Amino acid sequence: MTGGLALAIVAATFSFQVVYNDYYTCVDDALTQSSRHDCETLLPEQLRPLLSTQD
Repeated sequence: MTGGLALAIVAATFSFQVVYNDYYTCVDDALTQSSRHDCETLLPEQLRPLLSTQD
């Protein structure tokens, strides 16, 4: 039971990173805070508050 739950969490995390790869690449390549903030347009509006790069 616990092993299945762990595999589900890993699969969900991997899927999330594959689907939003453009966002993560944009954030990694951003040279300024302003350009990093512009990457948020690659996210759906529901996820923007959760993954916001603003401090």
